[in-house]
Amino acid sequence: MKNVSISLTDHHAAEIDACIATGDYASVSEVVRTALREFLSRGMVPDARQIDHDIAEYLESQRNGERLLSADAAKRDILGALTSDT
Repeated sequence: MKNVSISLTDHHAAEIDACIATGDYASVSEVVRTALREFLSRGMVPDARQIDHDIAEYLESQRNGERLLSADAAKRDILGALTSDT
């Protein structure tokens, strides 16, 4: 197992301490591993190929003088994505 050192905000450190205080977790490492597993299971890690495709599409649209989305459409898409996760 690899040992990794990370820096956390006071808020995040307090949240981890609270998780341990409940007795549900034995250590900081256990809380972080559980959170990472949950993060990965939700598919939150972007696919590098998709990112490359999106960048290429954007650059091509810029060369052609096109807009992929208006600012309002982008806001709607972002808000829709945020509210659909809850």
